[in-house]
Amino acid sequence: MPRRRELDRVLLATVLLVATIGVVAVASASGPLARERYGLPEFDFALCQLTAALLGVVAMLTAAFVPLDLLFRPALAWTGLGATWVALLVPYFQPRVAGTYRWLQLPGVSLQPSALAKVALPLALASWVAWCRDRRETPERTFYPALGMTAVTVLLVLLEPDLGSAVLLLTGAVAVLLLAEMSWTPLAVLGGSASAMVVLAILTKPYRLERVRAFFGETSYQVQQSLIALGGGGPLGRGLGKSTQKLFFLPQPHTDFIFAVIGEEVGLWGATLTLALLGIIVVRALRAAHRAPTLASGLLAAGLAATLAVQALINVSVCLNLLPAKGLPLPLLSAGGTDVLATMAAIGLILNVSKEGV
Repeated sequence: MPRRRELDRVLLATVLLVATIGVVAVASASGPLARERYGLPEFDFALCQLTAALLGVVAMLTAAFVPLDLLFRPALAWTGLGATWVALLVPYFQPRVAGTYRWLQLPGVSLQPSALAKVALPLALASWVAWCRDRRETPERTFYPALGMTAVTVLLVLLEPDLGSAVLLLTGAVAVLLLAEMSWTPLAVLGGSASAMVVLAILTKPYRLERVRAFFGETSYQVQQSLIALGGGGPLGRGLGKSTQKLFFLPQPHTDFIFAVIGEEVGLWGATLTLALLGIIVVRALRAAHRAPTLASGLLAAGLAATLAVQALINVSVCLNLLPAKGLPLPLLSAGGTDVLATMAAIGLILNVSKEGV
């Protein structure tokens, strides 16, 4: 019987600190944009970020204390994934938002179902693998339904279109199935299918192809401004609230390029510290996965940790011109209520696994 532990205080404190930094960063980066471009109060985006962070704390603590046995019941885990599919489908029957079907529009609020899928898919896969192991199912019987769950989820997100979130979903799925010690043949099928899907998604959308071409040619305007912001910050930064690139030079300074604004205002050392805090979150999540009391909980924590790590890596790499431009939020830091909520709920599940660890 595993010994019950307290919540991982290091992980909890780090998450709360990063979420606080996110509210401050969004307040600084979004003020001129909210006021001049959208005609909103200067701190409108910051208040939304603060609200999302507070709701996220509630979601995180709730997820941290849900009984793990209940969490991994197939009926609950698979129903959650099915509900996520419905949430992904409904926007196709609603008016487009910014030319996409990424947003589920409800009375008074809009949600991004792809962010919820980043939690629902690893949970469903971990539950399925553990259920099959308990019944001594063959690897093929385990893998191909898992592949089907992954394919449906990824395809619904890819058609929105949202290639970045589709890649994150594949990351979480691969982490779960790889650590479940699947044979290499089905994993090769998944890897080949995922690679072909990404290449096809790029080739069929001219704007994606242009981003790849720009990466290997002249630097895109967005990334140029990001590099100017990061370079202008120097070692110690211009000072909090004193970014010049946020004054309509840097597109999306409060979302996709929040890291560039952080680097400009608090400098190399502040940006490095921010990345270190994100690194602590990932390391503690992997620690929870390693010490997990059951196969399902370990796979879930590992899948969520991999998703968080790759999301942060892609966002920062784009800001540094190490990857082609792709709009993905920086976890807990970029403006975006649904992503903040989903990320904190995911961390709540990791906290749950860690306090039950051996």
